[in-house]
Amino acid sequence: MVVDEMIWRTGISVLIFLSVFSLLTAVLIAPPAFAQVENVFTVSPGEFTARNAPPMGEPYTLPQNLVVWNRDNIPRSIFVTSEVPPENFIRPGYDPLPNENWVIPYPSSVLIEENDFALIQISINIPRWENLTGQRWEVWIPVERQPILGEVAVLRPTVRMKIETTGELPAVGEGTNYLVPMVVGLAIAIVVAGVWVWSRRKGRKKPKRGTFSRSRR
Repeated sequence: MVVDEMIWRTGISVLIFLSVFSLLTAVLIAPPAFAQVENVFTVSPGEFTARNAPPMGEPYTLPQNLVVWNRDNIPRSIFVTSEVPPENFIRPGYDPLPNENWVIPYPSSVLIEENDFALIQISINIPRWENLTGQRWEVWIPVERQPILGEVAVLRPTVRMKIETTGELPAVGEGTNYLVPMVVGLAIAIVVAGVWVWSRRKGRKKPKRGTFSRSRR
């Protein structure tokens, strides 16, 4: 009986020791703010699809922007790039993008102030080749937060971008949406200038105030 009781007490002591040891190990390994790290630096959307992307041989800016949040209490620098994902990690039905240079994030680097965000524009520049129509590709856009002195971990959330090109090549010059504001601005300037010239000419025909025709004596 005495031996059994000693064995039982020894087993209970070992279990208590292992439980305490496991708890202390978990506390020491996991930093207190581990659950909050991902919320301090976020990028959205995490995944999106660019449909009807035209292969037209010139840059085309997508309407979808990336929103990068820095909820830290200090400014943080970020770098944005694009990369071809491994073939065995892409979504079903898509292929890796043939060239990561076809996707252009802007700005590629930016300093985000504390508790602030930055907008990253995404442009695509797909060559105007017939064999690039009707394609379904995937490209990754990593957003890397640069560590400061004393930090070991590097936060690098990656956005999955899927590209679906148009079924046929667009007409020459079609899709240059970045030229639209320029053309509209030029048209407005021409109209304003025309109205100004017309009003000046019309104003010259009116008699000046304070002038009277002299009658012959």
